[in-house]
Amino acid sequence: MALAVFGCSGTPAVSPTAAPTVGPTPTLTVAPTETAAPATQAVTPTPSGISAAPACTAADLKASHDLVEGAAGSRLTTVVLVAASKCSVDLHPAMGIRDANGGELVGSTAGGAGRIDLDPNASYTSAIRFANWCNPDPAFPTSLVIRIGAEEVRVSGSSFPDEGDMPPCNGGGGPVLEAGPWEAAP
Repeated sequence: MALAVFGCSGTPAVSPTAAPTVGPTPTLTVAPTETAAPATQAVTPTPSGISAAPACTAADLKASHDLVEGAAGSRLTTVVLVAASKCSVDLHPAMGIRDANGGELVGSTAGGAGRIDLDPNASYTSAIRFANWCNPDPAFPTSLVIRIGAEEVRVSGSSFPDEGDMPPCNGGGGPVLEAGPWEAAP
């Protein structure tokens, strides 16, 4: 049986004979065995600017969203992203909402640094929150988009938010659109 322990740095040191140590350097200890199963690697974010896969283009990606829910003055949904081939995207997606005529209602920038390599055999999710709409209702249906560089990927699904269900105005500052980091779907 093989045992692997990884530290937070993502760059483990390998020592086939040394016992784990306590200190600032993470250590990986592997017990040799003749019947060890092949190791599997979980999809994890890569450090800022470093990726083993080429950058995704909009043509590489498809996205859809889950049910739209309301909570505490916000409209919430989850976006599911899949890739046609191995490629990478920003770990924290930049999103937008467009009206029925294609006009931009609100946009967001990436909420953090880093990239994530997408596996074509997996799907990825991001939690989306839209709040503080103080303008007149737009032309419906509205749609979410994911910004990939200068391109956009339209997120399929019903209007986000639904007609007549824009989030309430909670004061100045304008509308808020936030996206959580991409995570491998269970």
